Amino acid sequence: MGYVVFGLPLLLEIACIVHAVRNGRVFPWIFVIVFLPLVGCIAYFAVEIVPELLGSRTARSLKSNVRQMADPGRGLREKLREVELVGSVDAKRALAEEYIGRGAYADAVALYRSTLTGQFRDDPALLLGLARAQLLSGDAANAEASLDALKAADAGAFSADAHLLYARALEEQGKTGEALREYEKLVRYFPGEEARCRYATLLEKTGEQARAKEVYGEVLKSLDGAPRHYRNAQKSWYDIARAAVK
Repeated sequence: MGYVVFGLPLLLEIACIVHAVRNGRVFPWIFVIVFLPLVGCIAYFAVEIVPELLGSRTARSLKSNVRQMADPGRGLREKLREVELVGSVDAKRALAEEYIGRGAYADAVALYRSTLTGQFRDDPALLLGLARAQLLSGDAANAEASLDALKAADAGAFSADAHLLYARALEEQGKTGEALREYEKLVRYFPGEEARCRYATLLEKTGEQARAKEVYGEVLKSLDGAPRHYRNAQKSWYDIARAAVK
């Protein structure tokens, strides 16, 4: 009986390795299972086997999260490979967004710029992506220029997200009056509380305390009694507004 108990971890390890090899999941799982036997087997079971058995959205999400922890560079490698093999604008855009997610804003800017040529030189989605990467990199002036180009190319594509980036770009350049006007227009239709909170924060900075508290109050009123999923999604802005009115 003791031999069976002590042999179970080894059998589990072998079973996981066989499953990984048969299903083409050798890297990085073989290394994880071999060098971290018990933990590796548990992780492999949770990420690869449970989702197969359940096939649910939650299981797929668990698989994605644990896989990211086990191999954090996988997404970047896959997107780099896609650009090497295909080289399409969509592949480059996906890679640029991966760079943004990793904080490599300069790389994202360079990649977006490389896509804005020929028939894609005025592409709204690429101009918006470029503007976002530029703003995050601290280049608010060029972000504003990219958004102006977007508006000129297709005014209908100047979305609420683009409008928010535009107001932020103006604010970061110290164009306070223009930024306040853009925020004031934006809060009327922006789907969320970020625009309202940023507007109130800028009002505070300019000394308009009463108006700022009024706008913060609108944020709290919007979220009080709202559906749970919306409150959860807007929690960071709720916390800012709540702290500001205390």
